[in-house]
Formats: sequence, structure tokens, C-alpha cells
Amino acid sequence: WLHTLERMLGWDVLQRILSTYYRRWAFKHPRPEDFFAIVNEVSGQDLTWFFDEVYRSSRVFDYGVDDLRSAPADDRGYYGEGAARAFRRGAPLQAPTYRTTVVVRRHEQGVFPVDVRVGFEDGQERRWRWDGRDAWKAFEVEHASPARAAQVDPDRVLLLDANVTNNSVSLAPAAHAAARKWSLAWMIWLQDHLLTYGFFV
Repeated sequence: WLHTLERMLGWDVLQRILSTYYRRWAFKHPRPEDFFAIVNEVSGQDLTWFFDEVYRSSRVFDYGVDDLRSAPADDRGYYGEGAARAFRRGAPLQAPTYRTTVVVRRHEQGVFPVDVRVGFEDGQERRWRWDGRDAWKAFEVEHASPARAAQVDPDRVLLLDANVTNNSVSLAPAAHAAARKWSLAWMIWLQDHLLTYGFFV
């Protein structure tokens, strides 16, 4: 969790925290609360929620992308978030746009704010900040090109994530990569088999 704290605050801030902690408590008997107080003081933030999650509890962290959809947009439908969400009947779209929806989920009890990133075929991306408290959250965006992939915690700030394999989803097929991987694995197996056979013959 110290590495997670470093990625969350930055190395410069963590270095100031550790040097302050060392200066004040060298050759003394500090308690964990003393370190937590210095973190709050030097960072200028109240990080009690962080220490409650990573130190004072045994909660597990696991965030993942549950669903990613990207389809040509129709100008009719529900738009907006929360109380501002309303049905809209609009004019026909002038330029083709794609409506992308990504659903992210908190699979375990641990709560941590994470970023959600969607990459599009034209190379652009869109990011949202999610407080991570709800069991799941849907993000929706309209863009000129379809989505390529979505990722939760793309900068790998939360190193305590128990399962990073569910952190991203891609809409691009990976058949070529899978075929290459398996053909190389079978080639190595065949070479080993032939070498073993040649040893005994």
C-alpha cells in the first residue's frame, strides 16, 4: 500500500513525507497513527479514508470493466447523467457518430477512486474519474469513431487490485495474436518431442 500511496501522491510528496517522518521520529517509538498524521500534514489532504481501507481493514480491492459497447448513434434516446438524464427526440444526425457505453464494476469490498479510460479508433481517448463507491457505474460518450478498448485504473495506481486481468476490455479481435502464441507453443513442443525421440533412436 506504500507503493499505491506513492502512485497516488507522487514520489516528490512521498519523499517529503518519509523525510519528515524520519526527522521527527528518529530513535523514538512511533505508532502507525503517527505516520498517518504526517502523511495528512505533508500532503495537505485528509487521507484517513485511505488508511481505513488499506491498513485498518482486511478488504480486498478488485475493479474491472464489465461491459463495453460502441454502436452508431441515433439522435433519439436518453441523454445525460443522474437527475439531468432525459429523453430527447432530435433531428437526424448530420455526421456519423458512435455512442460508446462502458460499465465498470467493483467486485470486492475495498473502495478506491480510479480512472476509467476509453480509447477510440482515431487515436483519441476519453477519461472519467470514478470514486469507486458504487457496485457499478456506466459511462457514456458520443464520438466520431467507434471505441477500440476500455480500461479501469489505466495508470496502475491501485497496486492492491487482486485481479488485473479484468481491468481492460478490447473490441478489436485478437485472433492473430492467439494463433501466433499457440503455433509457437506447439512448435516448441514438437521440437522438444523430436529431440527426445532423436536421443533414443
